[in-house]
Parts: sequence; C-alpha cells; structure tokens
Amino acid sequence: MALICTRPCSALAPGAVLAPERYDPRRSLENGGLPLGEVAWLERALLRPGAPGPFLILDTTHAREGRVDAPPPLADALQSAKRPVAVGDVIVSRLRPYLRQVAFLDEQIPGGRGARLVASSEFYVLRPRDGASLAFLVPFLLSTPVQRALAAAQEGGHHPRFREEVLAALPVPPALLEGRARLSALVESGIRNFRTGEGAMAEAREAAERAVAGREAP
Repeated sequence: MALICTRPCSALAPGAVLAPERYDPRRSLENGGLPLGEVAWLERALLRPGAPGPFLILDTTHAREGRVDAPPPLADALQSAKRPVAVGDVIVSRLRPYLRQVAFLDEQIPGGRGARLVASSEFYVLRPRDGASLAFLVPFLLSTPVQRALAAAQEGGHHPRFREEVLAALPVPPALLEGRARLSALVESGIRNFRTGEGAMAEAREAAERAVAGREAP
C-alpha cells in the first residue's frame, strides 16, 4: 500500500530538499523520551592520513549485533580519514541500517596490542556525557521500532544512509533512562561472556591445528 505524506513548501527541509525519505512519518518515534543527542555526545572528530600509528581499524563489517566481532586489522598508517574512538563509546553505522552494525566498544576488543583505536568514517560515534556507561543504548538502537525508523530515514539508492540528525533526535524512553545502569551492566556482562567464549574457541582451534600437524595432542 502506498504511503502518502503532504508537506507545505514552508515545511521543506533546509535547501528545499524534495527527497521523499526526508518526510517519511515512519522515521518518527513518539514515546515522550529524551533526544539521544542529549543523552550522549556525537563525536565528529576525524584523523587524517599522516597521523602517527599503529592503528586498530574498525570497519562497518566489524560491528555486529552490539559488539565488535572478529579481530580488526592492524595498520601502521591510515589510507583515509578515520574517526578516533575509545573504550566506552557506542558506534552506529550510518550505511545500510538494516545490517544492524551497532557496537559497544569494550576493553577486550581483540588484536589491539597498544594500537590506537579508530573507526570508519561511516560510523556515528556516541560518547558518554556524564561518565556513565552508554551500553544500554545498544539494545535501544537494535530494537524493532528504532530499526524501523532508521530504515525509513535512509536516503540514497546505491549506498543508502541515514543522517546524523535522525540519530540525535531519536527519543530515549524514560523507563530506559531510569533503568540504564542495570541494562548497561547486562550488556557489558554479555559482551564479556562472548569474549570468554571467543577465547575458548580460539584455544580449541589452535590445539586442533597442532594435533593435525602432528606436533602434539590437544
């Protein structure tokens, strides 16, 4: 069924944008919450090629369902601009939101070894305003209503993206803010458990490799 939305010329986005996605009513959430931009900073800094390394580079493929998945690559130099990120940040890919590329940056991201942590410029970076954990934003950003709103807000045909102001305007429900400490603890605990399992599987694979090569029993 077609979705029709009427706007007067005076209500067009700055620059008289005519893209229909900009006015899709499905991108709006009504829950009486606090705009996400008032809960977390949106960090806009960029590191350019020539900055001193080495770097652990998070691409959009490394953010998956709330965590950084698989060891990101190490590089001595940057080939393109990247966003400096830190443990405790939440990163959200603006590219193809249906891929659910959202991650809380935990202390045990594999492969760091003292390298500077940077992320693709395709990420929006959310940073705590008050020092309290933002991990609770991960299940919020991956929730069905928010994912639906981000999908409706994506613009462009070849590489659909959603704009920063859409993310900043997402209302965080009061109940979520009241329970943020408990929910953040749950998310962080879940990621730590994942890292434990990840390490155990890596150890098992190494043992099997040695056994198959005839070097020692597992």
